[in-house]
Amino acid sequence: MGVTHVLNAAHGTAYSHGGQDFYGATIDYYGVPAHDLPSFDISQFFFPAAQFIHNALNTPGGLLSREYYFYMKISSQFISEKLSLIQPKCVQERRMMPHTRDSSSPTSSAESRASYETPALSDLQRLFWFKGGSDNHVDQVWPNIYLGDAWAARSKTTLQSLNITHILNAADGPYSINTGAKYYEDLQIEYYGVEAFDDPSFDLSIFFCDAANFIGKALNTSGGKVFVHCAMGVSRSASLVLAFLMIHENMTLVDALKTVSAHRNICPNSGFLSQLRDLDIKLNEERKGTKESATKEL
Repeated sequence: MGVTHVLNAAHGTAYSHGGQDFYGATIDYYGVPAHDLPSFDISQFFFPAAQFIHNALNTPGGLLSREYYFYMKISSQFISEKLSLIQPKCVQERRMMPHTRDSSSPTSSAESRASYETPALSDLQRLFWFKGGSDNHVDQVWPNIYLGDAWAARSKTTLQSLNITHILNAADGPYSINTGAKYYEDLQIEYYGVEAFDDPSFDLSIFFCDAANFIGKALNTSGGKVFVHCAMGVSRSASLVLAFLMIHENMTLVDALKTVSAHRNICPNSGFLSQLRDLDIKLNEERKGTKESATKEL
């Protein structure tokens, strides 16, 4: 059929194990780790999926075979019209998001931190509407922290070229990315596995502290470089990296999202994002409490 682009709406599930490496370099792949459950929030993928389809249809030669031309042409016009209606609204709403420090700064200013309030879940989700990072198999999202997918996790050559010393697998288990410590024995890599499922109902928060401590330990090791991954490197593993930045680097959730998204396109599912939001509220309250105590002592 001459397909040039593939959008897989069941990426990483038990029913689909395809990926960019499966299709090779001739096909542009985009995976959505969605579950066919009434509780699953697929709306968070509407805009990036529409953009991917729109870009595919506007790529020279990016149409399907001749008998599908009329259908694809109408689809292109429809999506273009919808994007023209949606995009200005998205830009406007994004401008209304709370502004925080530059993500390259190690700490927020006292003034911005004092006035910071955790945004609503819907506002946090809007931060993912515009993709400014990359979709590589692996990307460095923070000094010596690499975030990526299953392909990179299984590529020992890639891991060696990056001098990875620690691996955090957020999709550990026999039915997921079943690598384990033995797989990396010849590379002398320290391994930590989290058997998480990319489902909004899954409680990933119980791993936030342990995962953050593992990443922190890796970075405090001489020459330490940690690779954090799941199936796609956009939801489970991304959430654990965000938790690390919030817990160990004293970032707000908004700052952490902006920091990671500047280097890699991520999209934690709504359940994980809600759990990160709860963590943000807790940490923010602790910071304010510490500040108030210090002020009273003065």
